[in-house]
Amino acid sequence: MADIQDNKPLINQDFQQKLSSSIVVIIELYKVIVSSMLILFVPQKCEDKMCSFEENLSSDNTFYTAGLIINAFTLFLFLILYSVEIKRENRLITYLEVNNNKPTDNDSVGKAIEILPVDKRNSIIQLDKIYQTIGKTSIVVFIGNTIISGLVIYNYYLDNQTTTVYATNILFMATKISDVYVNSTSDTNIFYSAYLKSKVQYNDVDPDKNLVLEIANI
Repeated sequence: MADIQDNKPLINQDFQQKLSSSIVVIIELYKVIVSSMLILFVPQKCEDKMCSFEENLSSDNTFYTAGLIINAFTLFLFLILYSVEIKRENRLITYLEVNNNKPTDNDSVGKAIEILPVDKRNSIIQLDKIYQTIGKTSIVVFIGNTIISGLVIYNYYLDNQTTTVYATNILFMATKISDVYVNSTSDTNIFYSAYLKSKVQYNDVDPDKNLVLEIANI
């Protein structure tokens, strides 16, 4: 009974981390949609009125159509990023822990996770590398999409709403892009959370996994 009671805080922390991550993902999905599909969601002028959503979705202009395709590709790439990011986050929560009493530098964390089975340790590092590659690609594509969308939109400039919504939609993703950049350029054993907004770093093996390994080695 004592072991079960001792493990409750660990289970609660994992549950709280996963719940927090799920809520953040739902909010960020909205942000990434309006920030990627700028041509659809930024007010534009059609003759003497604001374009409807349907009018924003189609045009005889080749450059406009190309912009919509790039918007869609950007959204698609970010959805891939989020799917990898969620898998990465769940793996970190499952096998690692935030331990404020232990050092967080690359070498120290590397030594701390050595107690994990080699396949588990490698799976965490490999998934993190995949995430870093997709993250860097997403940032470059997002910047390109923002520029191209701006050129398309301002050919159909309506009024101050156009500038305000365009800027606001981009700013929606400012923090996310910053987080992705930090996570994508970190060292091999630096595992920052992608969703817990206190910017926690997983720097130790999850105690319940550690307990399982200790029992297995008895």
